Amino acid sequence: MLQPPILAVLLFLFFIIISISVSSYDGPLYDSSAYTKCKIQPEPPLYNGGMLKDQQHTIPDTGDRRNSLSFSLKNLDAATKYCFSIWVRIKDAESGMITASLVTQDITRLKCIGTVTAYKGCWSFLKGGFVLSSPSNTSTLYIKNSDSRDVGIEIASPSLQPFTQQQWRLNQDTKINQARKRAVTVHVSDREGRQVQGAAIRVEQLSKDFPFGSAIAESIIANPPYQKWFVERFNAAVFENELKWNATEFIQGHVNYTLPDQMLEFVQANQITVRGHNIFWEDPQYIPKWARNLTGSDLESAVSSRIQSLMHKYRGEFVHWDVNNEMLHFDFYEEHLGPDATLRLFKTAHQADPLATLFMNEFNVVETCNDAESTVDAYVSRMRGIQRGGVTVGGVGLQGHFDEPNPPLMRAVLDKLATLGLPIWLTEVDISNNFTKETQAIYLEEVVREGFSHPAVNGIVLWSAFRRGGCYQMCLTDGNFSNLPTGDTVDKLMKEWSSDGLEGRSDEHGSFSFFAFLGEYKVTAKYGDKTVDSTFSLSRGRETRHFNIQL
Repeated sequence: MLQPPILAVLLFLFFIIISISVSSYDGPLYDSSAYTKCKIQPEPPLYNGGMLKDQQHTIPDTGDRRNSLSFSLKNLDAATKYCFSIWVRIKDAESGMITASLVTQDITRLKCIGTVTAYKGCWSFLKGGFVLSSPSNTSTLYIKNSDSRDVGIEIASPSLQPFTQQQWRLNQDTKINQARKRAVTVHVSDREGRQVQGAAIRVEQLSKDFPFGSAIAESIIANPPYQKWFVERFNAAVFENELKWNATEFIQGHVNYTLPDQMLEFVQANQITVRGHNIFWEDPQYIPKWARNLTGSDLESAVSSRIQSLMHKYRGEFVHWDVNNEMLHFDFYEEHLGPDATLRLFKTAHQADPLATLFMNEFNVVETCNDAESTVDAYVSRMRGIQRGGVTVGGVGLQGHFDEPNPPLMRAVLDKLATLGLPIWLTEVDISNNFTKETQAIYLEEVVREGFSHPAVNGIVLWSAFRRGGCYQMCLTDGNFSNLPTGDTVDKLMKEWSSDGLEGRSDEHGSFSFFAFLGEYKVTAKYGDKTVDSTFSLSRGRETRHFNIQL
């Protein structure tokens, strides 16, 4: 007869097997391989080349023949996720940004599906992808230099792999099962150590390990309906505007932390993890007007005062700080305080609160590849540059302000950012209000599911603070805190990613085994007239978590 430890191992293996080998699944597993450092030799193509196996590229008959290569594609399906990758090297410049783009029979403009910063003398890895809204009988995939320089492009190991919607979802579920859940075996015995068969077991999830939350605004203060709605769903928060320099010191020397103090009191009373957003913002329009007009030592003094005031007051209160927001797009402080200004801001912030994780936070990194300022390689390069300067940067912050999401591109970007070995957070997720509320809900689920299924993502925060006048782009509720379609989506996902209310009975070995999402649990064992409650914690790990209860 199999012993309980063997049963648990077999249960775990069975769980993994069924995650990846559902009878109706006939496609490959997604390949998360990614590289952000130049290599002397390219790696073999992912998926053995997929649709591009043995296909030769062509040189377009245009005026930039040396700067553009293409592949002809036939019969692309709508809704299928196409994952593209290729290795690129350039000849006649030290570096250049190479863009992969797609043109279909009914789309005249090019659509970016991935970028890479390529170098002379070594190979760089471009990874991206696309989804079509309608079928295309004939399409052309271009690999092109993004500026007008004559660089000469070489390519190697091209790959294009299609995934049906079902295949994509099953791959997501596999990653979720592997990264977000763990096997548990509860052992029930009596006071003499004998195994108890037939004990009724109930498992209640007290808290979730994965931080999932939303921005909040001052409107949550003294607002019981809003507070109740928020606390019932979320375990993470960020203040939308109330901690920003322009909000706390609108007039120079008049510092006021009343609102953030009241908001902090609310989140702490409800054991909600809270991020600090932000210490500085590089975009001049969000810098206090009086500070914009300062120069030299006066600006240096104001910056130092801001850090000391904010960081010492809230030392140890915020788990993260976005130190210098959107510094890929703007450079106010480096322009006015010198090229090492960012390094000094990070170093000073770390000294002021050594326990807080310091983040880069940027938009248009994971949302699109059309923004040349914030490509995935630009983000990685800036992060590594800061680290070389001796600065402790502990987290990758991706805002996530989406129009229509491109899940294959989003996943490819996350794969490349994961090479940094740092926790990734989606920090400001929303969907443009150019769409209907129903469409916002559909796109929101795509984005959140993609983030939750990626093992390198450690938290997701929505940018859906309800305030006077509504929300920035996307609300989750109406003014009476009844769910909109987006709120229903959040509730559906929260229920799906919960292990609350599991029930069963101990077997002949006195054991009850199950898989559960990471978090804190209360387990109740009842046998006859005896009932025992106990708690346990479930954190990441491959081994089965064994838990003993004595009746």
